Amino acid sequence: MDLNTQYLHALYNTRASKTYSDVSALFESNYLKILKLIPLLKQTVHASIIHHPQLADLHLEVDQRFTHTGIYTLTHILDGNVRKPDIKFKVYFDVQLLEVVSVCNETTLNTEHPYLTQCSDMNIQWELNLFIERWLDYCLDKYQGKSWQTQ
Repeated sequence: MDLNTQYLHALYNTRASKTYSDVSALFESNYLKILKLIPLLKQTVHASIIHHPQLADLHLEVDQRFTHTGIYTLTHILDGNVRKPDIKFKVYFDVQLLEVVSVCNETTLNTEHPYLTQCSDMNIQWELNLFIERWLDYCLDKYQGKSWQTQ
């Protein structure tokens, strides 16, 4: 085993696995953040966009909408119709949770991780939802206060 592989193995094995409680707290935090970014999300039934003069426009697509849940995609659509980061998430309005379904059509962010087979479902959920948490922080910083418009 080379030095880099040994380092990754040691690093991975020293991390405590995430628990349902850890992941659930992240779901709750992300729910609050998405409502700050999109205050009328519960009433949104059509695709919407925030136009920004200095940044890429922020797109919200409504994939499915039911009484207590909705599945949405939040993305930038760049030149050549490239969608990044293209995050699909499910919102549970009744229990106030946000769960990532996929990022760029992947259910894990790091498919090349050498110890991916050792990751538990909770660790994978943690990785995906930590990604959206950081991206929501970015979007709140750059887009909050801008108006959503129906596409």
